Amino acid sequence: RMAEQASVPPPQAILVPYVALGCLHSFVFGRAPPGALPTDVTAELWLPAVAVCGFVVAHSLLDVLRVGAVRVEAKFLGKHDEPVPEVLALAQRAQANQVEQLPGFLAATALFAVFVNGTVAGVLACAWATLRIGYARAYRSSAGLPLDKKGLTKFTIPCYFILNSMASGCVVHLLRYALFYRHTGASSGLH
Repeated sequence: RMAEQASVPPPQAILVPYVALGCLHSFVFGRAPPGALPTDVTAELWLPAVAVCGFVVAHSLLDVLRVGAVRVEAKFLGKHDEPVPEVLALAQRAQANQVEQLPGFLAATALFAVFVNGTVAGVLACAWATLRIGYARAYRSSAGLPLDKKGLTKFTIPCYFILNSMASGCVVHLLRYALFYRHTGASSGLH
């Protein structure tokens, strides 16, 4: 069955598009000069804040509470000799995967919003959050399907590109600042 699935490309093959997207974010959407902070913090950071906090609430309501609801529906008391029902295992895995993805999302969104562009960070964060909610829903409702038929890659691959393009955008933008602007006094914003 594993032979039927596509192989995972090597990390360096994935790094190239991440860096290319990071360059696009920095050179096309990044504040000029690199190192400039938002002049109107609220105007630029409201959308990333809404996306992040909205996802946190959605995760609590749709993922965490869903695990408890499925546990009750399956009448699963968690006895050690009792096998975990598949619907509960899927709900738990979807919830755990959201937790695994959350730190990178929080860091990349916040740093990209502050150092590169808050509006673009907000749009990307909203897209990421929407896709992650779809991912968890698809995962929870995939009982009886093999992994390659669950349809999860249509959510996970775009999310990885969104997240890593924001992280790469920060790296590119801040390296541009450090290499070309740090000693010029050209940065502006809060100090």
